[in-house]
Amino acid sequence: MDGLITAVPVSRQVRCRHLPQLFVELVARLRSSKPIGGDASPSQAAVSHGCDRRQQGYNAAMLVEESRLLQVSIFKTLQDNLASIDFSLLLIGVMTIADEVDGQLSQQMAGFVAASAPEPQHLGLVN
Repeated sequence: MDGLITAVPVSRQVRCRHLPQLFVELVARLRSSKPIGGDASPSQAAVSHGCDRRQQGYNAAMLVEESRLLQVSIFKTLQDNLASIDFSLLLIGVMTIADEVDGQLSQQMAGFVAASAPEPQHLGLVN
């Protein structure tokens, strides 16, 4: 794994805990007829992941790198299994995967930014 990302001291379990839900959402997207390039399906898990990474000490570049490494891993797995892949579906599948992972990254960044925003100031009102 990239040294930039592993510089943040979190366990492998914590580092990977977002992946099961990400893959659930990715598979749902592959099974749907949602067009490529449309609005990303809302993912509270992606937003939460961005918030978590901010609190763990990641910076924005690290979040992007993490997403890039995920795509590389997915595409390497596809390459390693080409013998069992239906080529008539391969290109659209790869495009859908990239679109979904990028949509998730966008939502992760929204969570990341929200986690870095200062707390709203109280207006001095007493309940």
